[in-house]
Amino acid sequence: MKDLKRSARTLNWILNAVFLFLVLRGVFAAGFHCVVLYKLFTDPAALSGKMGLTIDWLTLDAANGFGIDLDTAVYMKLVQLVSAVIITVIACQCVHRLKHILLPIELGQPFRTGIGGEIRKLARHCFCLGWAENLSMLASVILIENHYGLQELLMNDPITGVSIHPEFRPAWFFVTAVLVILAMVFRHGEQLQTLADETL
Repeated sequence: MKDLKRSARTLNWILNAVFLFLVLRGVFAAGFHCVVLYKLFTDPAALSGKMGLTIDWLTLDAANGFGIDLDTAVYMKLVQLVSAVIITVIACQCVHRLKHILLPIELGQPFRTGIGGEIRKLARHCFCLGWAENLSMLASVILIENHYGLQELLMNDPITGVSIHPEFRPAWFFVTAVLVILAMVFRHGEQLQTLADETL
């Protein structure tokens, strides 16, 4: 039990550091996108400069004068801003739930009533995180496909067609499934602990 308590304290310290990192990263990302949006509105001529586009491992540099329109640039930055805020908030809630789950373990009561419910709430947060991540990527892909002019940018003699396929990342949904199973295990443990306490 002492080793379990020590591990829980160590994990709690790590989670505090992760929480701080997530907050700082979210504030930086939101601030960066807000600054870019401000520049777009105050100096739309900047869009006519050299354009760069990064897709996974590929980075494309276009010539001066080849850019996107103001509305599309604003939509792109708004999608990135909203995604950064939503994902940061949900990730911070996940860390908060994990700290709630670790607290009884630190106190030597891993099956205290309510832990199964906390794990279930954590599963819901992970599920929302998965949807937020995938929907933000889908929105970005749709904007790129519709407005970045990839046909004009890439079409030439050897390249006869350009198509974009949205990526689906299922990792958070697998985590959700594992957490739901853990929640059921812990709820069963809580029931056994309650019966043991009543017997004593």
